[in-house]
Amino acid sequence: MDRSSVSHPVSADVLFPELLDERAQLALARASRDRMIDRLERVDPQSAADEFTAEYVEVTVEEALESLRSPGAGEFFGRLDTRDRPGAPVERWYIGRRHIEDDDHDPVVVDWRAPIAAPFYRATGADPLGVDLRRRFTLAGGELTAYLDEHLDDPDAANVAGGIPDPVLAEIGAARSGAMREIVATIQAEQDFVIRAPIDQVLVVQGGPGTGKTAVALHRAAYLMFEHRRRLARDGVLVIGPNRAFLDYIANVLPSLGERSVRQCTALDLCVPKVDVSAVDEPAVARAKGGAAMLDELAVAALDVVTAPADDVVVPLGARRVVFTAEEVGEWLERAKDSVIPVNQRRERLRAIARQELMRRTGQDDDWSKAGPLRAALQAAWPSQAPIRLVDRLLAARFGSASGKRRRWTAADQLLVDEANSILNGPPAIYGHVVVDEAQDHSAVALRVIARRSPAASMTLVGDVAQSTTPAGQERWADIFRFLAADEGGRVSKLSGDGELGRRSRSGLAGRWSPSGTVSELTIGYRVPEPILTVANRLLPLTAVDASASRSVRVEGSAPAWHHVPAGALGDTVAAVVADIHHRHHLTGVVAPLERHPALTAALAAAGWTTVDHLHELAAVEIPLFGPEHVKGLEFDGVVVVEPDEILGDTPRGARLLYVAMTRAVQELAFVTTRPTAPSVLSPEC
Repeated sequence: MDRSSVSHPVSADVLFPELLDERAQLALARASRDRMIDRLERVDPQSAADEFTAEYVEVTVEEALESLRSPGAGEFFGRLDTRDRPGAPVERWYIGRRHIEDDDHDPVVVDWRAPIAAPFYRATGADPLGVDLRRRFTLAGGELTAYLDEHLDDPDAANVAGGIPDPVLAEIGAARSGAMREIVATIQAEQDFVIRAPIDQVLVVQGGPGTGKTAVALHRAAYLMFEHRRRLARDGVLVIGPNRAFLDYIANVLPSLGERSVRQCTALDLCVPKVDVSAVDEPAVARAKGGAAMLDELAVAALDVVTAPADDVVVPLGARRVVFTAEEVGEWLERAKDSVIPVNQRRERLRAIARQELMRRTGQDDDWSKAGPLRAALQAAWPSQAPIRLVDRLLAARFGSASGKRRRWTAADQLLVDEANSILNGPPAIYGHVVVDEAQDHSAVALRVIARRSPAASMTLVGDVAQSTTPAGQERWADIFRFLAADEGGRVSKLSGDGELGRRSRSGLAGRWSPSGTVSELTIGYRVPEPILTVANRLLPLTAVDASASRSVRVEGSAPAWHHVPAGALGDTVAAVVADIHHRHHLTGVVAPLERHPALTAALAAAGWTTVDHLHELAAVEIPLFGPEHVKGLEFDGVVVVEPDEILGDTPRGARLLYVAMTRAVQELAFVTTRPTAPSVLSPEC
């Protein structure tokens, strides 16, 4: 046997000559982490000067320990070799998920959110940002197994920064687990600029499918909590998602980044007081209830109950009679109304004005308790109001619907109730920063409800107008600044005088204006393979919105597969296609029109599958089944879209829904239809 012809695997030590040194650095980082934990465990909060300080120390130590004990703490995924100037000594920084320091408090691993880490995501061969070398590490089973070097100081090097490195592509294309993962090791430059954008603005991020909008929004929340720890620890961060399945899907991202003090909910979850939502509006009614006109109508209705008295008010005080003319009381009413505080607080201001005028006339403050006719006149002129009754009255007048106990409330009604509550009483809770995902699907009323939770107008809204599918959703990002109380450029709106803005100023939203507003666009897709995205992009001209087509870095993959079957074979074929794809991809989901769900559930059950409405922790026989309206923001390795023609229809909304359904696929997409041919816009021959 000629041994010279036998190939031998090349050892990792030969391919990566510094691997042993880097493993030693990893061991040092983990040991340093362990010593940090040991030091924190020895802290005695009770040795603090007072009980308040002791409690603060205890909470701080527990949070730090939880962070250091979390997965990934003590590890790193990158290294930077930098110079302040040519010829200066090289500084070396290891980048990881948590800050790790040695016994002298010198950094061993730098938190990915620290300013020194920004060049890891942004440096290129054309603009190295002082970086000589960027190294990306591969860990498997907790062991450092490989690295990739990018020599940014040498344009002629064989591996200089350009395109998406293979380790990043491998991570992006890895199989999904049913829960969103953090992406700190794979953040790309255009994403990093959004993540690290200034906090004091309304930032809108437009991005097509797979551009990482949701991940960017969540990592931005984590970055802001790192950069503005004291401010946001006090004021809090709010993340708003479109539905419960989506919130379950993203639930682990912020905790994995070490941030647990974030509220994650839907817009309806925010609303107070609660009504029993038991009905669904027709699309036209939902569109009207969520429209900007309702904001003005509600603000006007809140003050419509205020009426000046027709007669003078006489207050007998012993032998004296104090007379307040109807004109005088009417002037008080106007003075109290002309304010930007909540309406019920303005009502209390009216009582304060009247009491002050009474004391000025009599010189006695205690005469107020004896002025029953005056108090009764004020109550009649400005009766107290509750938000539910205010909305009930407006809806009955506006839509002629049943009122009182006969009303069946809808989601749009609940949002109006919350807006009414804010107009009357002020917002019930506020936050230092608000993140909104799938922002394009929120109505004007919902956006106002959300905006009231951010007094400083510090917000990040992400979405894609091409995926706007709700009746009152947004088709132009410029419109939302108006609903968030800023103009199209995000500048401060002047809220005084008469007219629409004047009416808004009196609705209780004063002071909540953005000092600046920005629309940023993510254009590079990292999730959907190019062969699938290319076909999905054909739908964009039918969506009736001005959205740019995304391009994918994942050029490998297969175009969507088509299965044309007789009507009677639809269910069995779907089950067979699901079984075939599931064999390759555990996370396989079905998207179908809602009216098809009962028959599909039965067909899948006959084949041994159980349909569910979530992605997290799926059993081996569970298959997620969603309508196209409810799959937004989710992702699957394999997707089976049933009856695409029925989803598409002949409306822009149908085109958007099918666009959403198709772009949930990360690896493989299949259509099953009873039509003999594919829709012309999606035809393989197109």
